[in-house]
Amino acid sequence: MGDAHLCGASPILLWNSRQKIVRCVAGIFSKPFSDFPSPPRADRQTQLQAPYHPPRPSKMSISIRLGISWAPSFQTSEPTDTLVLTGKTYFVDQRLFPPLTPTTPTSSPISWAFAGTRSSHPVPNKPGYTQCSWTHLVSSVPFKKEDEKPTDEGILGPHPAWPDNPIYALETGRMVNPDTGLMTDYKEYWQDNDAKEGEEVVFWEYGSDEVGPEDRGFVGIVGRSALGLGRISGQFWTWRAEKGEYGNWKLERSVLERDGRRRGWGLLNLEFDSIVLRTTTVDDEVVSGRGFDGEGEEPKRIWVPKEAWKVPAK
Repeated sequence: MGDAHLCGASPILLWNSRQKIVRCVAGIFSKPFSDFPSPPRADRQTQLQAPYHPPRPSKMSISIRLGISWAPSFQTSEPTDTLVLTGKTYFVDQRLFPPLTPTTPTSSPISWAFAGTRSSHPVPNKPGYTQCSWTHLVSSVPFKKEDEKPTDEGILGPHPAWPDNPIYALETGRMVNPDTGLMTDYKEYWQDNDAKEGEEVVFWEYGSDEVGPEDRGFVGIVGRSALGLGRISGQFWTWRAEKGEYGNWKLERSVLERDGRRRGWGLLNLEFDSIVLRTTTVDDEVVSGRGFDGEGEEPKRIWVPKEAWKVPAK
């Protein structure tokens, strides 16, 4: 897609060598991908391979979205600050408007946020391409039916600007456009960053299919990044955190539900070795802090670990 566009007319790219994160701070996309300098490649031997089809990240990633476009115009922009944490089976996807976005008393900083399960498999006869699906179990956009589980489907392939760099990917597929509520073709541009060897990947959930999407939540931890989101009696909440240099978690963004609790926050400080799948349970009141006075007693909610593993050596 040679005419795809990334970042603004005078873009500024910030390269963080420790986390390998590129951030676009110029706003609206209007510059051809081909005009951007390629990040350093692994070695000369890799450069000489033709064609080179690196595997797309599919098992675990910390993904930053660089842009999105919707049919029929496919005009690319990035109106949000989007972070997605992906595990082997679960994912948490948080799309917030930037902090300086103008708001009104009735507007929300949440563009869209959702979590659920995922699956993927290689596309036959297309090296470097992965077919993926994401099933939403809870969302900031209410489901039309209580038992509905919307599913997005897409194909991850090489990024048109950096086709031989596996950090970058182009995703094409169909999903519900949150602005229209309709299934729509889309293109998304991603930067995928792996957690380091030995770092933890943990996904927690409260609620179930029986309880339904109006009282369900997830916390995802991948390396030094964490996302939490869910609903409490229909009220949506979400937060984002990063682990600091000395191992302490720092809150980056937060949208709290009406009782003032930060749901699942205490899960970040649990010892990894204490987590046993299908055995460990954690009372929400223990890890979500105290709410406002006078809210009354609420139903008991239990967090259960759904994934817990450490990043293996490559």
